[in-house]
Amino acid sequence: MSSMIDSINAFGREDFFTYGLFNSILMILLFLGIAYILRRMIQRYVKRKQFSNEAFIMRMVRIVIYTLASYACLSLFKPFDSILGKLWGSAGILAVVFGLAAQESLGNMVNGILISTFKPFHIGDLVKVDNGEYEGYVVDISLRHTVIQTYENTRIIIPNSVMNKAVLENISLSSSNANFLFLQISYESDLDKAMQIIREEAEKHPHYMDIRNAEEIAADMPNIVIRVIDFMDSGIQLRATIPSRSKAEGFAMLSDLRISIKKRFDAEGIEFPYPHRTIVYKKEEI
Repeated sequence: MSSMIDSINAFGREDFFTYGLFNSILMILLFLGIAYILRRMIQRYVKRKQFSNEAFIMRMVRIVIYTLASYACLSLFKPFDSILGKLWGSAGILAVVFGLAAQESLGNMVNGILISTFKPFHIGDLVKVDNGEYEGYVVDISLRHTVIQTYENTRIIIPNSVMNKAVLENISLSSSNANFLFLQISYESDLDKAMQIIREEAEKHPHYMDIRNAEEIAADMPNIVIRVIDFMDSGIQLRATIPSRSKAEGFAMLSDLRISIKKRFDAEGIEFPYPHRTIVYKKEEI
């Protein structure tokens, strides 16, 4: 048996296999097995820690592990071993050339790693980028870019270098969301009654959220703040700040409140203003 293994090992030892055919096959299987086991161990660890960027982390892990495994396997072959040795010798020059050629891509990759490490946002978070220029839910964080799904169900692909430099508001980090309802009433309408109707209708809605603490409740501080923010040409401009659990629930709540408040206003004599124009005809004296 040993003589058979020796004869197999002797095949191509001088010209092709560094350690002989049989030993090279065993070592390749060993390298691939180690790579597989290492990847599975890291994957279990990532799942156990419940990292939000699991797909991104595992993509990086696979690239690193299988690159090293491929290098180890190729080094068992004499022709590749000499080539790899020369590549290592010129690695500095190659790194400079590659870095200049792929500067933007490498920048995006580095920023992707920074985003994954410091976690300013996670997959599923609702974010605003650059003061609301882009707004939506984070659906993917890759090596090169971050994907945001908008309310219109479109997807915005933003390079990680831009995301890492942008002014970003993570709405999901807040335990509640403030929603602004803008309404106008006529100058002839009862202002106090209109504000009371808005407050009553909002408090009845299932998505309404009371964010007051015990002291504020004891002091009877209002949870819904209604302000007169302007006197318009045809009416009084009101703004009601109504809390909800999330942005999505807040959007649905405001849509429902516009309907219910309109019905209450109609029933109780609160008028919505509309422009009036008086036309005066002057009769010229002859």
